[in-house]
Amino acid sequence: MSTVLGVVVLVRNGDRTGFYQDSETYAPGHTDSTPLGVSDLHLLGSQLRSTYLTPGSPSFISEISTNLANTQEVKVLAKAGGEGAVVFDSAIALLQGLFPPNPYNKITLANSSVVMAPLGGYQYVPMETVEPGNDRSLESWTDCPEFQKHIAAFRKSDAFQTKAKEAELFFHDIKDFVFGRPATLENIWNIYDFMNTQLIYNQTYAYRLPPTYINQARALADFHENGVFSDEHANQIGNIAGRTMLHPVLDAVERIAFNDDPLKLMVVQTTYQPFISFFHQSEMVGEHPELAAIPNFGAALAIELRRGAPPETRDFLRFKFRNGTDDPDGWRVVHAFGHRSDIPVTEFVYRIEGSAITSRKQWRQVCGTSDFTISAATGGPSSALFSMGVVLLFGLAFIAKMLLKRRRGPGHTTALEKVMETVEVRPVEKAQV
Repeated sequence: MSTVLGVVVLVRNGDRTGFYQDSETYAPGHTDSTPLGVSDLHLLGSQLRSTYLTPGSPSFISEISTNLANTQEVKVLAKAGGEGAVVFDSAIALLQGLFPPNPYNKITLANSSVVMAPLGGYQYVPMETVEPGNDRSLESWTDCPEFQKHIAAFRKSDAFQTKAKEAELFFHDIKDFVFGRPATLENIWNIYDFMNTQLIYNQTYAYRLPPTYINQARALADFHENGVFSDEHANQIGNIAGRTMLHPVLDAVERIAFNDDPLKLMVVQTTYQPFISFFHQSEMVGEHPELAAIPNFGAALAIELRRGAPPETRDFLRFKFRNGTDDPDGWRVVHAFGHRSDIPVTEFVYRIEGSAITSRKQWRQVCGTSDFTISAATGGPSSALFSMGVVLLFGLAFIAKMLLKRRRGPGHTTALEKVMETVEVRPVEKAQV
């Protein structure tokens, strides 16, 4: 019998149309899924199914339902901010591969007629979208002043200045291929994303682009994003993408380890940033320096909870990484905290849980912000603050009006009272927070 008790899978979204991020704030632009992107995620779902949901597989999850999806055994989180629409589409495609249509997905009615779910028994697996307006676990780096300071400090570092100097000739040479976009190391993520998207979908561009340019752009983008989304210590601000993601991951590991909890598989569908931070927090980049880079579309990190072989009574974690569905290395084992084998769950949790950010309140403290500084355009708390101010203003106006009348008595009207007479006090509707 397999020793795998359950799995948490962290997945990057699939390919999409060009995506712009503000080079200073990382505020996201708009993007859409592509057939290529959702096809890759569907394939990844099938690969996960063959690995973890197929009896006979060495990594088959013990006692998990193999026919129809048991929604008590499976939990899916999908990031809703930033590339949220693409992440959502990616999650749907992955679930279609992980839990394909099944003719057994049917029900018999009281009149003895049988009804099958649409599309040949399509399985509707519940998915929870994580909106940064309410939950910062999957997008914690935007609207975070302390993280902005971290970015500024990285760009002032000797390593950054040296890399920028080395890349001057490259940035000069690519100007004809970026069409007015700032050709700087600060903007390298947007440059690489544009070049890569054009290379995939624009044949004319692909014919013109010198073959070395995309590799140089990718190497510089890897350097930049690794520097932005990492830090020297696990609990520092540069690792904030991983620090917030840790909370749902550790919670799932604890639930799987608890015998009375039915959870056996959790999928976290997100973007590239948490991967980089987590690889640094767990010190995987020490043994695997290639992980200090942007993971490819459809990349996945599987965290397997395994029961130790007798006489061992402890549970262990095994980490397996696949850098996209076309990764020639397939699933390969990577090790945390210098271990050359599986790491005991208790040790891993002890060494990493102190860096986790577990609440929105803690996120605000770490970022040096508050709910009241969030833009009212998001429908957030600042709009509530404005409404409270309006209520207070009209309340004070009403009180002042009554006091002045009482003090002067009937028949006396001051200049202030004449102004107050023009103020119409109306009830204010409750603000939508």
